[in-house]
Amino acid sequence: MTKRLFIAIEIPEEIKKELLKIQQQFYSSGAKLVKPEHMHLTMIFLGEVEKVWIKEISEICQKVAINFQPFYIHLTGLGAFPKSHCPHTIWVGIEKSNQLILLQKEISWELIHKKFKIEERPFAPHLTIARLKKPINIQEYLEKNISIDLGSFQAKELVLFQSELFPEGPRHTAIKVFPI
Repeated sequence: MTKRLFIAIEIPEEIKKELLKIQQQFYSSGAKLVKPEHMHLTMIFLGEVEKVWIKEISEICQKVAINFQPFYIHLTGLGAFPKSHCPHTIWVGIEKSNQLILLQKEISWELIHKKFKIEERPFAPHLTIARLKKPINIQEYLEKNISIDLGSFQAKELVLFQSELFPEGPRHTAIKVFPI
């Protein structure tokens, strides 16, 4: 039996409230807004993993997390994938953080060392806030908000999540929490 897994950092409720205000700008465009309970900073997407490997993944997360101290994550700027003039995903940026990058690299290295498959694309820290069903040109709006400051929060834990896909949308369940 497999489970769809990812490792993430939770976003505090007060930050989610600020993100909800930004999301409203895209409501009338028919965008699918990310629900607050799905707002998190994905560190590593593991995909479908045999249930028997959850214990080993948890041990890796614990081993790495205990070597870190809590650190701040600062949210700044808006952007879009793949391009601002033809976006399908709207995101909030994460200011460069050496601690965040090191944490992600160490978990990745440990997982790869134990023969787990992880996404090969480079880590690009961001928070997805909306997905567009049809491309709209929001380049001007994004340029105006390229430096918007959405606050900071302290990352104090990693979370191993299970993601279940349903017609009404995904359901994310925390399997285990690892204090930093």
